[in-house]
Amino acid sequence: MRIPDETGRRPLGEELAFICLRLDAGEAEILGKALRRGVFEIYKAVVLHELAMGRLERAEASRMLGRLVVERARIGPPAGIPGAARKTDRARRPARRRTGR
Repeated sequence: MRIPDETGRRPLGEELAFICLRLDAGEAEILGKALRRGVFEIYKAVVLHELAMGRLERAEASRMLGRLVVERARIGPPAGIPGAARKTDRARRPARRRTGR
């Protein structure tokens, strides 16, 4: 969300300085962590996209990202649990109200 007083983006240095001050860490350490996190998120998105397009098998995607990451993405039918999609849909519905008649 854009703040009305902002006319453009703040320099990255201000944000990085604030993070380093609060976390008592060096700029290189913070940037390294941010880059690793960003690269992993892009890698995950590409693997899940390839899985959804059918260019990658579920077993290979699970090996690359981990079984839980692939299952949480809910691409295709759940692995190894027939009817699991129906069970989770039922679990999300609120319980019926009973009238006291």
